[in-house]
Amino acid sequence: MVHNYFALHGLGEKHLVIHADNCAGQNKNNAVIMYLAWRVACGLHTQITYSFMVAGHTKFSPDGFFGLLKLKLRKSEVDNLNDLVKVVENSTPGGFNKSQTIFDENGNRIVHFYNWVEFLSKHFKTIPNILKYHHFTLHKNSIGKVEVQKTIDGDKQIINIMKSKDIINITGFPQEIFPAELSAERKWYLYEQVRPHIGDPQKRDEYCSLPNVPKPKYSKNK
Repeated sequence: MVHNYFALHGLGEKHLVIHADNCAGQNKNNAVIMYLAWRVACGLHTQITYSFMVAGHTKFSPDGFFGLLKLKLRKSEVDNLNDLVKVVENSTPGGFNKSQTIFDENGNRIVHFYNWVEFLSKHFKTIPNILKYHHFTLHKNSIGKVEVQKTIDGDKQIINIMKSKDIINITGFPQEIFPAELSAERKWYLYEQVRPHIGDPQKRDEYCSLPNVPKPKYSKNK
């Protein structure tokens, strides 16, 4: 998702500053640090500063805009993706919230997913005890090295996360991931359980049409 954001909405910034909360699953993890190191190694940025807010003070502007989206969604009827896009686009008076769909209106795919973890783990090592650090800095003059700090004014430590000195291999690109087709069970679930809740009858066939596969036979234990 981060890679697609830079590709579609980036401004060509060389000195990048990122602020995030301390969610380990989404933000503070080695995969993200490796990805940022890869961007610096590829020359996409000259410096990246990645800072995490102090626990207990993790509410900032994006949360406010998500709140406005929730308020708009709560009062809207959403039967398909186009309805959701309209909700997002109209959720703020100034048009700050923007939607990003995987396909455009003509069916062309514009958002792609790649196997970053598998690719990056071949070239980078993990940072031990990564959760205890709150500030990470990566610079073009120190490819593969991360400057870490526990506090903004605390001691700085340099950690080398490169597995080799071969920068050429690092600047490669991961394989694209393609989603698998919905299973027969899922198709029948959508048709039988979700379709009745779609308010507009004309929109029911968009995602919950009659499956073109036989209905699976469920065992009594399920």
